[in-house]
Amino acid sequence: MKIEFFEETNFSYRRKQDLEKDLNLHWIARNMAGDKVGDIPAILQVLQHPLTTESEIEKRQQVVMAACENTSVTYRLRDRIVTLSENLTRGLHAILDSRGKHLMEQTMIGVHVETIRELVQGLSEISQMGVKNPEIFKETAFNYFYDSFCEAEPAERLEEQLALVQNLDAFKGNGEIVLEGAIGEGFSLENVEVVSVCDKAKRAGSGIFSGKKGRVIASEEVYQSGVQFANRVVLELLEQCSPFLQQWEEILQTLSRQIIFLAGCARMYERGLSAGFYFCMPKDCEEEAEKLYELALALQSMEQPIPNTVSLKEQRALIVTGANQGGKSTFLRSLGIAQVLCQAGMYVPAKKYPLYAYEDIFTHFTRREDATMNMGKFEEELKRMEQILRGAKKNTLILLNESFATTTEVTAYQIAMDLMHTCLSEAVTVWMVTHITKFAKELYGEHPENVLFLSAGRTEENEIRFQMYEKVPGDTSYGLTLYEQMIGKIN
Repeated sequence: MKIEFFEETNFSYRRKQDLEKDLNLHWIARNMAGDKVGDIPAILQVLQHPLTTESEIEKRQQVVMAACENTSVTYRLRDRIVTLSENLTRGLHAILDSRGKHLMEQTMIGVHVETIRELVQGLSEISQMGVKNPEIFKETAFNYFYDSFCEAEPAERLEEQLALVQNLDAFKGNGEIVLEGAIGEGFSLENVEVVSVCDKAKRAGSGIFSGKKGRVIASEEVYQSGVQFANRVVLELLEQCSPFLQQWEEILQTLSRQIIFLAGCARMYERGLSAGFYFCMPKDCEEEAEKLYELALALQSMEQPIPNTVSLKEQRALIVTGANQGGKSTFLRSLGIAQVLCQAGMYVPAKKYPLYAYEDIFTHFTRREDATMNMGKFEEELKRMEQILRGAKKNTLILLNESFATTTEVTAYQIAMDLMHTCLSEAVTVWMVTHITKFAKELYGEHPENVLFLSAGRTEENEIRFQMYEKVPGDTSYGLTLYEQMIGKIN
């Protein structure tokens, strides 16, 4: 029985911890979760498992759009499914924990009864949400979930189950349970079925137990023995529900993760629009990322950063050079975040964005030296790069941010040239921010196909624009200009 909002993939980014840290994905997940802080791990889990074909992405996009266009229902569905899943897991743990322990049978029966009752009532509520909102559950991409849900739990069966659980208190005492079966060898019960459950049987007096069949047990000892026997039978019957409960536990855990992600998409989309941000769904027909901005920075400041437009569809590499503090790293992160969101089927922070799926995405950003490092920074950079290249293959993406800034320019130049030649020959896409001017100039002189050279722009007055534009790489005089301005102020 498979019930889900969308298809998932088992593949995860090979270096997902680096990706999360370098692209501030945890901050994005935190904003998607809102005040539901416990939702962050589930959101990150979906972000870390990319879709690797355009058709998979387009299917997921339809579900995300349905969630974002119907936020009220999405939030209510999230709350009901998550609560139901958590309570079912808690109930099952209590049931499993009670086995083998010397607990009163009535206590164990009570745990079973409440777990079964809450599950059936919760499933009924979910079914009713679909009945009351047919335009959402039947006419949008939510129908993928609702159709499979109704197939597994038809309305008629749910009604029968709901009627049964209304009388489950009879299992806990003071009720009548009519069983039908046979006594086999050794007085073991065979083929036992519950014929009816109701709250009718009563204790008629001291030592007297009577049922609607008119039988009377006058001996207190026999009566207590009968009660214990009945409790064991009832408990055994309830134990037969365990596979049903465990099956739904697994289904609800999947549904919880997915609806948490969808509610997170809706929450961030709704919050972004109210703050004046814009989003788009990536499309196969688009050639460039138009007015792309850095989403994590926008969510932190609640102001839209300066956007950039860049052609991506046919580019095998982007090489970004230019002034320090000119927005190069922010630009690179904006690209990386957008691509991760794209491969999760989400809206991306741009006016337009091309739909494209990479097999994997790697990031290699500079790290601050800290006490956890047991090697030099340059050695640490080389080790990370070796691990990336070991996993990189055709149609993977590598984001490099000021890599090898900790070594000499000659060494950094040689590494950068070897790395770029290898990646281009192996059809590995590279988006790179670099300070190595000699590398950028010589690579440009080789006239490689589908490599775009960009620079962090400045105005004629040498003010930073935080925008990238196509430019032949060359030496910059920004450092010298800054030095001259500083000396001028001193003089």
